Amino acid sequence: MNIREKNYSKEASYCVRVGIKKGLKICGAEQEIRVVNELSKYFAITFSKAGVFKTTNYVFDFLQPGQELREFYNLYNEVLLLFSPYKEFEARTLDFVDKTLEEYDNRLDKVCVFLVSNDINIETKIRGINSINKDARIIVPFTYNEILKKGLTKNYISDKLRNYFYNRDLFALESPLKTEAYFYGRTKLVQELFDKYLLGEQSGLFGLRKTGKTSVLYSLERQIISRKGFSLYIDCQNPGVYLCRWNELLAKIIKDIAKKYEIETVVVNESERYIDRNAAISFEEDIFQIHKLLRNTRILLMFDEIEHICFTTAEDMNWKTGRDFYMFWQTIRSVFQKAPECFTFVLAGVNPLCIESSYILDVENPIFDMVSIKYLELFNLDNVKDMIEHIGKYMGLRFDEEIYTKLTEDYGGHPFLIRHICSLINKEASAMRPCIISKYEYDAKKEEYDSKIVHYVEMVLSVLKNWYPKEYELLEILAVDGNEIFKKNIDYREKEINHLIGYGIIKEINKNYYITINAVSLYIDKMHKIKGKPTSKEETWTKISLRRNKLEESLRKLMQLQIAAQYGSKKTKSKLLEVIESSKRSLLEDKEINDIITNHFFLLDVKKVILKNWSLFEKIFIDKSKFDSFLDIVNKHRVDAHAKTIEESDMLMLTYAFNWFDECLKELPL
Repeated sequence: MNIREKNYSKEASYCVRVGIKKGLKICGAEQEIRVVNELSKYFAITFSKAGVFKTTNYVFDFLQPGQELREFYNLYNEVLLLFSPYKEFEARTLDFVDKTLEEYDNRLDKVCVFLVSNDINIETKIRGINSINKDARIIVPFTYNEILKKGLTKNYISDKLRNYFYNRDLFALESPLKTEAYFYGRTKLVQELFDKYLLGEQSGLFGLRKTGKTSVLYSLERQIISRKGFSLYIDCQNPGVYLCRWNELLAKIIKDIAKKYEIETVVVNESERYIDRNAAISFEEDIFQIHKLLRNTRILLMFDEIEHICFTTAEDMNWKTGRDFYMFWQTIRSVFQKAPECFTFVLAGVNPLCIESSYILDVENPIFDMVSIKYLELFNLDNVKDMIEHIGKYMGLRFDEEIYTKLTEDYGGHPFLIRHICSLINKEASAMRPCIISKYEYDAKKEEYDSKIVHYVEMVLSVLKNWYPKEYELLEILAVDGNEIFKKNIDYREKEINHLIGYGIIKEINKNYYITINAVSLYIDKMHKIKGKPTSKEETWTKISLRRNKLEESLRKLMQLQIAAQYGSKKTKSKLLEVIESSKRSLLEDKEINDIITNHFFLLDVKKVILKNWSLFEKIFIDKSKFDSFLDIVNKHRVDAHAKTIEESDMLMLTYAFNWFDECLKELPL
């Protein structure tokens, strides 16, 4: 029994009475006190407090649900009740929610929050937050009038909770987790990384794609903030990072630290202090100064997706085959050795190549053997059960015990794949919640589920296919040819074998090897069988054209809607024409807006409009660099327009790009 289960058993063992805790003074104005009195008819009110956060006043209380709500909605801890008395609800209020849940993490439910607002549009705004931020907490909104004028009943509260709990798919999370709400199975690892930070030691975190490395780094960052430390997250897959030269990246790190912690005295002049010959010395001077200004506290530099600035795997040739990798890390190593109290770093990626290779370009690798390697393990049965059972209960789903074992075996404990299988289960589950998901239903639908997550399996394997083909080749041999043939192919390939074992994708038992993720075995075997039956060029063209045309149409509609909503329909045309060359613009000014968008706007024009007005689209696409690069991929591979074939690796990236856009746009009425 895990800790969460123990808490549930303990909490469920006694009956909660309704009403206000004896002696408790309810904080807030008259309206807040009346709301609390109304809620106290159905909940126990156990705590009340008023405070100020970022110049804004807040009043909040703790509600203790009764037995029925506990069992139906998984509310075994107290629930935060927050008041927002302003006519316009602002999303920054959720920062206070994060702070409060962290401060009282031993008492409060980390997923559900009750919000009482004076904004009459609060339900629409909360639904908007939920549709854009998939990992947002379950915020159950009320208005003051809703409670004080209409009054509450037990059925009304239950219906409200049912609406907000059971209509959310909490399994379908694509992006890294930015809160602790749905973070499972990694607490011990985060503590280990934090301890290394305190000791000034370097860390390396490696593992398969979509296993949660970035979520771990975000959790580590939250812990550092809570302990008054300092950190900087560096996303190496961002073109703003990997297109930097080595000296420019050093300057960017200093500027980003200064900006994050509002250090105005550090001024970075790239044209002078960070030119090639001065960059190392300038970085040393600036990091020393920053260390003093940050209370002599160590800074943690977190390099995520390290492959993008690593030799052999980087997109930019200066990092891939040039001297940028060597010069950058030689500087980091040199400054660290002089003053280890100033900073340390953690590297995260799929493969530890960057620290395992002793030489690069015939020179010593500055960080060879400098970083301790830690693989992000796949979930074991207890982790899988904890995650699925806990999330499922919020959605009114109860799983047969055997399903946890089946999910662990079929998907090897890969959390991303398992959550998406559960997302498919949720879509087909009974609308009458709570409901039971039986092992028989799972078995009957298993093959269908596998077919629907093929693109996610491809996503997990794509890095091995494209960057580490020798490892993928070994995986293919094991899946297709079996254990004996595999063992004949592993001589002098110890490093590749160790990586595959480190990822958790294969296991060695009594000198025999096994693939731990059945879905991966099935996928590789299927791909191998059809590899000799290439799809005709015409079929490939049709498939790509259909998906691209659908995407283009959706982006055009979205572009027009968002621009019109922001600037009004009369100004929409002029805002769109801003991205058109002036010589061509005059030819379009007399045309109708729909004619311009349909017949005279290319996909790259749509891209320019969206990037130019990014703030209007940021909540939909989240990641600007991904939007930019994925749309370039879609536009680049117009094989139907150029009557050419497409390589398998390009087709994989194109499919990944299409799937990313589909996921971003799926909740929008386009």
